[in-house]
Amino acid sequence: MQRRLAAILAADVVGYTRLMSQDEGRVLSALRRLRAELFEPAVAAHHGRVVKLLGDGALVEFASVVDAVTCAAQVQRRLAEAPEEDRLQLRIGIALGDVVVQDEQGVEDLYGDGVNLASRLEGAADPGGIVVSRAAAEQAEGKVDAGFEPLGALTLKNIDQPVEAFRVRLDGTTSSIPAPARREGPRGRLRWLAAAAAILLLAGVGVGTWRLAMAPDAAFDQEAALVRPTGPTIAVMPFDRLGGGETAMYLAEGLSEDLIVELGRFRDLNILSRQSMDAMGDAPADAVSVGRELGADFVLQGAVRKAGERLRVTTRLDDADTGAQVWSGSYDEALTAADLFDVQQRITERVAAAVGGASGAIIALDAQRARAKPPEKLSSYECTLNYPEFFDRPDLQRRVRGCIMRVVEEEPDYWRGWVQYADALRIDVMLYSGLYPGTHPEKLARAFEAAERGVSLNPDSPRAHFVLAMVRLMRGDREGFFASSERALALGGDRWIEGEIGYFYVWTGRLELGAALLRRAIELNPNASVRDWHRAMGEYHFLKGEHAAALEANRRGREPNYWWAVMEEVAIYAALDGRESDALRARDRMLVLRPDLKIADIVWVYRRFQRPDAHIAKYAQALRRVGLEEGTFPPLDMTDVGTDPAVPLSESGG
Repeated sequence: MQRRLAAILAADVVGYTRLMSQDEGRVLSALRRLRAELFEPAVAAHHGRVVKLLGDGALVEFASVVDAVTCAAQVQRRLAEAPEEDRLQLRIGIALGDVVVQDEQGVEDLYGDGVNLASRLEGAADPGGIVVSRAAAEQAEGKVDAGFEPLGALTLKNIDQPVEAFRVRLDGTTSSIPAPARREGPRGRLRWLAAAAAILLLAGVGVGTWRLAMAPDAAFDQEAALVRPTGPTIAVMPFDRLGGGETAMYLAEGLSEDLIVELGRFRDLNILSRQSMDAMGDAPADAVSVGRELGADFVLQGAVRKAGERLRVTTRLDDADTGAQVWSGSYDEALTAADLFDVQQRITERVAAAVGGASGAIIALDAQRARAKPPEKLSSYECTLNYPEFFDRPDLQRRVRGCIMRVVEEEPDYWRGWVQYADALRIDVMLYSGLYPGTHPEKLARAFEAAERGVSLNPDSPRAHFVLAMVRLMRGDREGFFASSERALALGGDRWIEGEIGYFYVWTGRLELGAALLRRAIELNPNASVRDWHRAMGEYHFLKGEHAAALEANRRGREPNYWWAVMEEVAIYAALDGRESDALRARDRMLVLRPDLKIADIVWVYRRFQRPDAHIAKYAQALRRVGLEEGTFPPLDMTDVGTDPAVPLSESGG
């Protein structure tokens, strides 16, 4: 394994997911032109090497910081001059640091501090901007046609100490770089690091999002800085390597490091740093010893086995109080040098989702323990857990109602309380439960205020933005729903939330992005996937006219005693040639569950959740084929195809 000093440039397209959802073909074409006509020629002209292209981003190595900054400035200036209709914006970060060279079968890749720091500095850049480390700025000062504006010491995720950073001024303005800040003595430095670590844990945004830096003018809140996460503490042990040479060694190290980062994106989990593990030295690695030594509640361990091009990774999560195993997973992959990074990322995401997600092992165990307590004994955290089954459990809704009100009244600055209160009000309206006083508009107004307060208290929580999005959807604010859900997706970190957003995107007409989110959520944790998600994939295929695929997906989410699920089955059978008898039998089952059901009832529900009329029409047409009574409803507007107009609607019953 080789090491060398290098200037690393990390670049990322701003708003890529949103742009792709609006016009995938145009964005892909613009991205290809950007790479072929500007980015790659500029890199070559300045003696750089493209290490990897990551969909909407790139990682580039330079031997010279001057070349790296000059190249970045040229790219950003050229992009600023491009016609607005063809313009993509980039964020760019540059760091000078040590890198590890991994070379297998002639394919060379880079890892290490320089790569990590460049990726995180990229997240601190403005759209169209460049942010560099102090070392890079000092090397390039006076040698490039640009200036350097201090941003101060930024707290970046998974970076032990604050990083002095500089914004590159592309307007020709120059200024001298100030001397480094004086280091504090040991006691002062420890106090500062404790506050920085708390801010870091509150930030909770992972490397996959790359939007990690505090704004330079953010006010320091000492009380907020010292708040610890409300949930359990997790220790991620270094993974064992069971044969397989350097590749297995790299994967073992990389997986444990990446899981620390990925699990850190779940804001309610306190993830111990790698340094905490190293400090134990050769101490016993059993869960009880780790818990006693480091104060961990759970210990995640794993092992990597490699034989030829086959890879197996096994993982387990143990309760540090009892040593009992609470979850385990095994992942088999075909492995080549070319896809080493992709395999590592895929396994990391699947393990993190299974362990730390809203439907993951830790939340499930916490929720199980909470159910054993009387409501008045529930802590604020236990009361406001994201219970995935909340929607389907009236007993659970009643159980936590009292403690939700207690939390918002007694702890008005606790963001989780307001988010849970907003979600409870939304579900109360959806299900006509009547657990909370007021009319539906009044309850939704209170839910909106509570959700907004939750977002204001914790703007980095994907869950807070997701609940706000759902309240907006219930109030008929389609564009507000998209804006808040996109913010939740940009923050990332919880695959359950992404799956739920994908579900409602299919309902609201953003079919392709919704289906892509659902596929990933199901793939990352298939055993915890929600039946609704599979049926939403069935709706996606149904609306695309892919009726056989729709039936297969619907079967995976089949709920024979839920009338709405049976209705979806009826519509699919009715659209399939030769399945008339199946459609009629399904219709009869549906009417047993919901007598007097009419097409008008289906139209009303879909319109309540902003499904485009042109999509609703396909269901209305299918249900007419089985003789379901029409009922009365305003005519369907066949010109409204929502935000996904490329979907063909060959059948247009109205």
